[in-house]
Order: sequence, then structure tokens, then C-alpha cells
Amino acid sequence: MKKFIISLVFIALAMSLHAQKKVTLTIAHKLGANNFAFNQSSVNDLNQNFKITRIDYYISNIKLVHDGGKVTLVPNHYIFANGSKNVNDELGTFDIKLLESIKFSVGVEAPTNNNDPSIWTAPHPLAPKSPSMHWGWSAGYRFVAIEGSAGTNFNTNFQMHGLENANYFEQTIITTGTNNASAITINLDADYNKALKGININAGPIDHGVNAADLTVLKNFRDYVFAPGAGIANGVKELLNKNEVLIYPNPSNGLVKINILNQNISVTEIQLFDITGRFLETFAVTENTEMSINLDHKGIYFLRLLNNETILANQKLVIE
Repeated sequence: MKKFIISLVFIALAMSLHAQKKVTLTIAHKLGANNFAFNQSSVNDLNQNFKITRIDYYISNIKLVHDGGKVTLVPNHYIFANGSKNVNDELGTFDIKLLESIKFSVGVEAPTNNNDPSIWTAPHPLAPKSPSMHWGWSAGYRFVAIEGSAGTNFNTNFQMHGLENANYFEQTIITTGTNNASAITINLDADYNKALKGININAGPIDHGVNAADLTVLKNFRDYVFAPGAGIANGVKELLNKNEVLIYPNPSNGLVKINILNQNISVTEIQLFDITGRFLETFAVTENTEMSINLDHKGIYFLRLLNNETILANQKLVIE
């Protein structure tokens, strides 16, 4: 009997260990469709030329949503992202079979945000940086620091440093990553064109605070900057690339149109998810080339286009 009990314990332990998977997060720095580089010329959505000379930010409060909505916190984990090097960060080993989404915030959470930064020493991500990423104990860390030049001759400088506990926004990216028996890799793209969305950078904003263009940058990071990496979203290669599907307007006041520009692929179903990744409803498709849906409530959503069970595309959608 004793041997039998010991055998059961070993079996249970083996099953538990089998479910453990190493989870890695990668973030590729981008400028639109191009890989990011400092002093690379680009254009924002207001058709204004710019070059970025500094892009620094923190990621924290990382949560993994998996296996039917279970949420696993990655404890005491911080990432310092800098445009000079893509992020490749091992989050840890967790009991996960199927990942559904990843949640995180840009910045540092309170009360850690307002502690003395000298308590951290390199190589910890919160250790003092040069140039500085900390305003002082009361104001805390710069959540995002983005600087550069704009204008026809790039002779207008801009600096936007977003911070403040009230601006510590959480976001959700729907993706299953690439998943095998022992590891999950979550690949994200960070498009810094979208960090400057709606900002008149030709005016040379110098905002180091909480309620001007610096706040818009933080909201842009929350709503637009991050997306599943190309060809890796939801664990499969999406059949429609960004040039083959048009979802507009985005942001929208509720009415959203969807155009499929690749006539060789048909959409059979549209699924809607909320900001947490929770499934909301399915929309029937009657016309493949141009479709429309109407959403009544403001918020951030995710649209998923499918052909039967094949994922064609995923799109974050903002209803204002």
C-alpha cells in the first residue's frame, strides 16, 4: 500500500512538472513596417516628418491569461525597454497549457513608483539610468521618455516624458504565442510611429508631466503601440497581412467597416472580444468584400476575422 501511494505521488508530480512551461516575451522595435533605428526618418498620422533620438520605457505588472480565462501574475518582474535593443525577456516557468492573452502596464506601479530609486542596483531594471528615468520620490519614474526632432528640416525638437500613478494604464494583447510542449514565446511588435499618433510634433512639444502631449503618448502606448508580432499572432501565421484587410475608421464612433482586399480569401465569421480578452459575440458575414458592424458602447475591443476555424487577422479597435 505504501509503495502504491508513493507511486501515485510520483505520477502526480510528473503530471504537474509536465504542465510547466518556460514563457519568454520578445518585443521588436518598429517604425511602421520597418525595423526601428535611431535618427531614422518617418512620418506620423498627421503627415509630419520626425526622427526619434530617444525611446525608453518600463513594462510591469505582467499577467498571463490562459486555459479558459485563468490569470497568472508574473511576480515582481520589470522590463526596461530601450530602442537600441529588442526585448528578449524570460518571464519564468508557469503551469500553462494554452495562452490566450498577455496583460501589462507601461510604467511602474505604486508604491514602488514612489520609492527611493537608489534601493535598486544594476542590473535591476529599476536601477538609476543615464539619462535619468526618475523625477524624484514623489513624482516617481518616467513611464515613457520619447525625444526627437521634427519639421521639414528636422530643426524642431520635441520631448515627451509621461509619468504619474494615475496614468499607469493596463492593456491586453490577444495572442497564444508560439507554443510547444515545454515553452511559450510571446512575440510583440512595438510601433513607435503610433506613439506619436495625433500629436502635433511640428510645434515642438516639450512636456515633462501628466496632462499634455506626454499623456497622449501614454494613451497611445496603451491603445496603439503594441501588437502581436508579424506572422505569430494567436500562434499561427495570419493569412491576411496589414495591406490586405482594411478596418476603419479606427477609432470609431460605433460604426466600423471591414474591407477584404485579397479576393482569394473569404471571411466566414467575425468574433468580438473585450479589453480583457473575454469573448463577447459573433457577427454573421453576408458580403465578403465589404462588411460592417455597429458597437454601442465606448471602449477598446479586439476583432478576429476567421475562415471557418482559420484565423485570418486580428485587430485592436477603439470605440469613442
